Amino acid sequence: MQFKKKFLTASIFTTMLLVSSAISAEDKHGHEHEHEHQEQYRQHDSHVHGIAALNMAQDGNEVHIELESPAANVVGFEHAPSSEADHAALDKAVAMLKEGDKLFEFNESAGCSLEKAHIESALLEEKHEEHGHEKHGHDEHEEETHSDVEAVYHFECAKPGKLSQLTVELFEAFPGMEKLNVQYVIESRQGASELTSNSNVIKF
Repeated sequence: MQFKKKFLTASIFTTMLLVSSAISAEDKHGHEHEHEHQEQYRQHDSHVHGIAALNMAQDGNEVHIELESPAANVVGFEHAPSSEADHAALDKAVAMLKEGDKLFEFNESAGCSLEKAHIESALLEEKHEEHGHEKHGHDEHEEETHSDVEAVYHFECAKPGKLSQLTVELFEAFPGMEKLNVQYVIESRQGASELTSNSNVIKF
C-alpha cells in the first residue's frame, strides 16, 4: 500500500516537473522548491479533516489528477469497516470517486473525457481482510491511526490547447470536504488555488 501510494504520488509530481521544463531555469528552480514544500505538507500536515489536496498536470493531450483526502471527508469514518452500514458507505464512496467525469468538469471546448480512475485506501485493504476472515495482531493499532483515500484520474483531451478552467464537484458529492488545496501545471502555466463549496472553479 505505501509503495503504491508513493509511486502514484511520484508519478504526478514527475509529470508536473516534465511539463514545466519549458519554464526558465530560475523559475523552475523556484517551483521545485514549491513542490518540495508541497511534498512536506502532504507527508506531515495533510491529514486535517475537512481539507484535501489536489494535484493536476497536463502532458500533451493527457491530464492527470491526483486527489488525496482523509477518509473521514469522503466516507465519514476512518476505522476499519465493521458493520453493514460501514461497508455500504465505503462502497458508495468508492463508486462516487470512480465517476471522475462527474467530479471534475473541464471547459467543454477542450473535449476532455475520463479514461481511467484508480482508488486506493487502507480501508479497502481492511475490508478485504475482514471478508477473508484474516485478522492480524496489528489490526487494533491500524484502527487507531488516520486513514486516507487517494484517487488518481487520467483524462484525454481532444483540444488541450483550449483548456481554460476546471469545475470541481467534490464538495457536493462529499459534504465532509470543506477545502481543497490545488496545485496545477497546464501547458506552461503553473498555479495554486484554494477551493471551497462557494468557490469551486479553477481558471488556468
